[in-house]
Amino acid sequence: MTSCDFKTSSDYNAEAEKLEKVGKYKDAISLLNIAIEKDPENLYALTNRAVDKSIIEDYIGAIKDYSTIIKIDPDNTLAYLNRGKNKKRLDDFKGAIDDFNSAIKTKGTDVIYIDKIENSIIDGFEFDVAMEEIRYERGIAYYNIDSSKTAFQDFDFCIQKNFELGNSYLYRGHIFHAYRKNKEACLDYQNALKNGNEEAIKWIKQDCNE
Repeated sequence: MTSCDFKTSSDYNAEAEKLEKVGKYKDAISLLNIAIEKDPENLYALTNRAVDKSIIEDYIGAIKDYSTIIKIDPDNTLAYLNRGKNKKRLDDFKGAIDDFNSAIKTKGTDVIYIDKIENSIIDGFEFDVAMEEIRYERGIAYYNIDSSKTAFQDFDFCIQKNFELGNSYLYRGHIFHAYRKNKEACLDYQNALKNGNEEAIKWIKQDCNE
């Protein structure tokens, strides 16, 4: 970047998005660095750089970017969700759960919430995420710390919302099995398989006498 550079932060972000479309994430990050240098509060550039860092498995770098976004925009649901996902990738499940809970708080509560993404009139819709996506990720994190009851509630919610059915049924089936509810577990394994999760075959053969 030179003193004669008349490109804006948005210009560099747009160029980076073209590189992202062809899988050149490291090159995109270089352009996004300039975009952010020009405008440190460009949420789109910060979000794109965080996503790119996640893709190249720089999870710590992604977490730092999402933390910056949250400082600028404390109600940014997407930033909390994605920061939590990166913490989960680093096996920081409790930290991930904290972020998923914060994401939910930006929308309301587990029970009463607003999906801004469905109503573009509401401010912040661009960085909103459907509740079922947040609870799916939280369910996995809870499952990994053996908090079965809360994980069950999250996967049950996802099933009601027809979200990630193959995996949601499989996880719920594992929880049923852990509580020795084999009939319910086997039914969930069958539903997981019907919804494309072939891993369920292993558990059907092992636990359901099939």
